[in-house]
Amino acid sequence: MFPFHSNIVLTRASIIVSSVGRAGAPEQRTALLTAVFVVTLGLVTVDAVTWVQLDVAAIFGLPLVLVGPTRSRRLLWSLAGLLTVTTFAVYAIQIPKGTFMLTETFFVNRVLDVVELLLIAALLHIRMVAADKSDSQARLISRQNEELEAAKVSRRLVEVQETERRTLATELHDLVGQKLTALNINLNIVKSQSAPPMTAQIGARLEDSLKLVEETIDSIRDVMAELRPAVLDDYGLTPVLRWYAEQFVKRTGVTTTVIEQGESRRLPAAAEEALFRIAQEALANVAKYARAEHATVTLGITPQASCLTIADDGCGFDPSAYQRPARDHGWGLMIMRERAAAVGAELSVESAPGRGTRIIVTLRNHAP
Repeated sequence: MFPFHSNIVLTRASIIVSSVGRAGAPEQRTALLTAVFVVTLGLVTVDAVTWVQLDVAAIFGLPLVLVGPTRSRRLLWSLAGLLTVTTFAVYAIQIPKGTFMLTETFFVNRVLDVVELLLIAALLHIRMVAADKSDSQARLISRQNEELEAAKVSRRLVEVQETERRTLATELHDLVGQKLTALNINLNIVKSQSAPPMTAQIGARLEDSLKLVEETIDSIRDVMAELRPAVLDDYGLTPVLRWYAEQFVKRTGVTTTVIEQGESRRLPAAAEEALFRIAQEALANVAKYARAEHATVTLGITPQASCLTIADDGCGFDPSAYQRPARDHGWGLMIMRERAAAVGAELSVESAPGRGTRIIVTLRNHAP
């Protein structure tokens, strides 16, 4: 009977690999655990009430294999310990008093049965650990792939948005702007060529019309600058930040200072666009929520990284309360984070009630 034990171990190992799978729904897991305990209780009962010499490892190994899909190592070893104790307890009940010997065949078989049970449990344990690691790696890879896809989509959305802004600004300049300029010229010609009696009658309306045309041209230029500042394309990030700070002071009255630190050089176009839009959004939040008197925009460029900081002395807030956007708040922060992620930058928020706010965007420089 001894060689039979080694054969069982080898054949049992071949099915252990396929037996360890994750139990799906909670109902399946409950049904499986119920089956394990019912089978175990039944087998222990059969072994206890019969005097037939059973191959305990072959019989008791079944509950251990059934535990496999639960991936519960605690349950596995608890059941293995219970079956080990049961194996010797049943032997102690069945063996006649005074006939016990260490070399007795029935006892030796029980010892070998226990060794085989423990080997099966060890193999199942190793397989459970491997399966858990495999699942964990699969989840990690899946999550990384999702993050990469989200970053690609976000980057593409930013590119499309900037392209649409550039196109719209160009169309406003080429169509509306030029036609308004031509209208302004025509009105001035009408005014200059009108006879004095006629000028006296319609002069006031011509002056009012010319003023409206000039104001409309200025408004169109402001809209074009908001959509796509020519300063950004022509001169870079620091000049456009200074220009926007001047416009921001005129609109809001919040004293705004732009500071440049480190190297003075152009960044990639996508990075400049993203950092400028983040500064726009951050200053818009200062105007809407911060109740600040001063704001500072700092751009620091080193060989290792570029860092944009927008700080204010306003009322501040609790950043942990704005992890997810709600109907009336949080969208600005989400947009800034998406813009930063789209160019591979990291955005952090430092703030507390009554202590102002700092938005910090760090873009690592990659060697070409």
